[in-house]
Amino acid sequence: MKKIFILFIFTGAFFVSCNNDLLEPFTPGSLTEDVAITASSDLQRVMNSTYGLLANREDIIFSSVFTDEVGIGFANGGQGISDNYVFFLNTSSFSPTEIWNSSYYALSRANRVIAFSDKVTPVSPADAALISRLKAEALVVRALCHIKLLSYFSPDPKSNDALAAVLANKIILSTDAGLPRSKNGEFYTSIHSDLDAALIIFNSLTTSPYTGAAVTLYPNKNLAKALKARAYALKGDYVNAETWANDVITTSGIVLANDSNYNSIFHTDSEPANTEVIFRLKRTIQQSAQATNLGNGYASVTTTITGSPFYEIGRSLYNILDANPTDVRRSAIVHPSSIADPNYATSADYRNTDKLIIGKHRGSGSVGNLNSDFKIVRLSEMYFIKAEARVAAGDLPGAAIAIKAILDKRFPEAQVLPVYTSATDAWKAILNQRRLEFAFEGYRFIDLKRLGVLAGVGIDRNPADYSSSSANYPAANPTNLPLTSSKFALPVPQDELNANPGIQQNPGY
Repeated sequence: MKKIFILFIFTGAFFVSCNNDLLEPFTPGSLTEDVAITASSDLQRVMNSTYGLLANREDIIFSSVFTDEVGIGFANGGQGISDNYVFFLNTSSFSPTEIWNSSYYALSRANRVIAFSDKVTPVSPADAALISRLKAEALVVRALCHIKLLSYFSPDPKSNDALAAVLANKIILSTDAGLPRSKNGEFYTSIHSDLDAALIIFNSLTTSPYTGAAVTLYPNKNLAKALKARAYALKGDYVNAETWANDVITTSGIVLANDSNYNSIFHTDSEPANTEVIFRLKRTIQQSAQATNLGNGYASVTTTITGSPFYEIGRSLYNILDANPTDVRRSAIVHPSSIADPNYATSADYRNTDKLIIGKHRGSGSVGNLNSDFKIVRLSEMYFIKAEARVAAGDLPGAAIAIKAILDKRFPEAQVLPVYTSATDAWKAILNQRRLEFAFEGYRFIDLKRLGVLAGVGIDRNPADYSSSSANYPAANPTNLPLTSSKFALPVPQDELNANPGIQQNPGY
């Protein structure tokens, strides 16, 4: 059975038919999958295009705007004001549609690499190793996409019986109509099966073609282990989460960034080798465009006060950062051109007197302003997972030790060991530290969904972001979205509802 295969390497999607009736119009020599993917170089091109599809910024921007990371910028032209910033979501909303579609586009490519890696005949032992490595990379990417879909679309990621999304652990054909959403349990089984399979391959390979900075650009066994820790933490299985987090911490050879090199991770994408970053999506000058640059999700021109910011740092977040001026995360996030109004709470023109500029995703002249690498997994996440696991085990001092390990690297001097008086106190401290550590990296929405109830913490917007006369937006209460809201599970997009009669919608939409 031939399948018509139309491949756009850098944009677009796969269009595949398995209906023999549709083969008649095509002449002999048509480009089919069996012809298009016959060598490791073909697999490499498909895998490269998969990475390009992963670099979709919408989940990062959505997480910032929908929660409490941003306030409306003085140069805002309407961005977010009528939807994410005021907690408005429906089946036609842009953000859920982008998160859903980009994940499935990437899955479509990854699935083809996995399937065809077993059909391509290697021409040498080195070629066989490359094919195996590409399959392992695709398996990790497939797990990463499934984790994202489950995180955003499942109403309860801790329940095996709650619905996740459509499980795409194979090539989905146009004839596969009416696919229902799978349960979380099926998703977790697939995620760990893929990661375990990838680890077997990675462990069987004696050498890696990637050295230096390139190590962080491609999935490897460190990323596979880190994603297992992330998936187990999302499930609330902290025994396994801690096991894998500890494995990464102790065997990866990667160390936490310190106060002298932390900013290089974000401002120049040039941190020292084996420091902090486990996996990133590299951006090049050829990829620099306003529609896709990460920083362009927050500003139009540059991350400066003259760079036309749509969004600024939310006042609550800024107040926490400003209270600890030697915390390197403040200088990573707050651009020095910012103008902070000491009387912001009573300012009649708050939007124009208090200008708190997001400086984290700056880009550079060599790759384009606002065109920064996407940091997908960092080592600090493993320490936070370890801290969560210690709280879940009733070991509050152990949680404090894990948090101190991070804080000691974020300040120029060693920090006092935290003391937590209760589990709720510890969960709150962890959530608050994750807020600072991962600001503007796409974590906050999922963190509140995972940990908010345990910590007794919800969306934390400063009233100034709503209440001044120059910030008159269509929602009066900055905390009007309780953690029990159905909106912490995104709606299945209308595009999917139209095309898939077997899909189930989330409650509340």
